[in-house]
Amino acid sequence: MGLKFFDLFAGIGGFRLGMERAGHTCVGSCEWDKYARETYKYNFNQYPEYDDAKDMHAQSLPSFDVLCAGFPCQAFSIAGKRLGFEDPRGNIFFEIARIAKAKRPSYLFLENVKGLLSHEKGDTFRTIISTLDEMGYDAEWQVLNSKYFVPQNRERVFIIGHLRGERTRQIFPVGDFNSETDKPKLKQIGNVDTKGHNSLWGRVYDPNGIAPNLNANGGGMGAKTGLYGIVNDKGNLRQVEQATCLDANYWKGCDNHAQRTMIYLSNTNANMKQRIQERKETWTLGTGTDFGIKDGMRIRKLTPIECERLQGFPDNWTQGSDTQRYKQCGNAVTVPVVEYIAKELRLG
Repeated sequence: MGLKFFDLFAGIGGFRLGMERAGHTCVGSCEWDKYARETYKYNFNQYPEYDDAKDMHAQSLPSFDVLCAGFPCQAFSIAGKRLGFEDPRGNIFFEIARIAKAKRPSYLFLENVKGLLSHEKGDTFRTIISTLDEMGYDAEWQVLNSKYFVPQNRERVFIIGHLRGERTRQIFPVGDFNSETDKPKLKQIGNVDTKGHNSLWGRVYDPNGIAPNLNANGGGMGAKTGLYGIVNDKGNLRQVEQATCLDANYWKGCDNHAQRTMIYLSNTNANMKQRIQERKETWTLGTGTDFGIKDGMRIRKLTPIECERLQGFPDNWTQGSDTQRYKQCGNAVTVPVVEYIAKELRLG
């Protein structure tokens, strides 16, 4: 039997989509970002009922069994300044505590960056767990990597809070993702003619694998599916089968710390100028023929649709400008991971 849940800090609805796919029912949502609210409305036919958690009167909310919240992670991320609770975004956690204390849901289902565990030598995470304990919640947690569900290397810590006295069940650990036999894999179904290039360039994958094939742009250059070239800090390309983690700043372009993901294609146009544009020690991608070229490869950014697929959303889920679509995908939870955990949530 499915549970009722409230979608706090809803974003573009990643938690909601995963929970609903697992058979649970949404009874309310809250999101302040106006662009994310438009995407939420587009996909769920309604805006989130609330736009600021700080203004919500908890007692007036409908009853629910699960409080879902991917609370803002920038305050704790290793990519940011790691200010934690000194950052206003870090204080958002205490809004979760306020609402949970008033509504007493059986489960808290929370998500954040892996860096939360080590922030301030673990003091931040201890504060979170201690706060939950004082509220009457026993907590368990597990770090899960999205790469076992989609071709993206994205580690996140998931926290499950159990209200004492309720008949909830242990959730973690889930999966045996360290086992080579159990690890989900892309199924290779053939090769394409690479005209003398290394055979790695010509792999073709079954779209029923971890995620849909990521097709390159047209014009006969669409043979490379599911493979990525990543810019590293030496300005070179390396070949991997999972993207680096998508983040909310993806739209800003490439950087020199392998944070931005590219798809590479073999250079089939012998007349194309082979050059690399480098500014401020980073790769710079323009339009048309301004793509960076190195060692016979052409690189480009992932498209918004490809970013949606890397997060487990249906195509064209996000709305707005490409800048906003990249940001929305980077801020979202990976839907299949939420669904996987959500299937374990039940009472009794």
